[in-house]
Amino acid sequence: MIYTNTDKDYNYRSGMGKWMKDYSLKEKGKDWDFCVGLSYRSNINQTLTAKKYWMKLYKEIYKVDNSVYGFVVDELDKFGKNIHHHLIVGSELDLVSFSKIVRNNWDKRGVNWVDRYLRSSKWDMIDYMCKHINKTDRNVMDVFNSL
Repeated sequence: MIYTNTDKDYNYRSGMGKWMKDYSLKEKGKDWDFCVGLSYRSNINQTLTAKKYWMKLYKEIYKVDNSVYGFVVDELDKFGKNIHHHLIVGSELDLVSFSKIVRNNWDKRGVNWVDRYLRSSKWDMIDYMCKHINKTDRNVMDVFNSL
């Protein structure tokens, strides 16, 4: 595993973060609603396997809220082996309903948390999400929406 952190890499991640922060405001006319963290009980180290699991979660949310959209970023654990996810989500659901769907879907797979998204002028969750994008071929960003 080779982590790169050149000026070009930093500028790329910073630009991705700015674009992601502004996406919901520009495209939907409202800010993001939720931040989500998802990890696994078992070792998941393949991007396609991990995507299959978070797509199942997206489909469960979509059944209740077909306007749900967002970004997911895969991050590796401190050993550079296993994947976990950070999501930023726009939804019409309230926090309790959204959290319940996440718990019901993810508790059997691993640990999860859901918080309201709070935009910060200094550094916020999206900055955290973007800090490792493209450092390896498994530190990827993906989009989920109804299109």
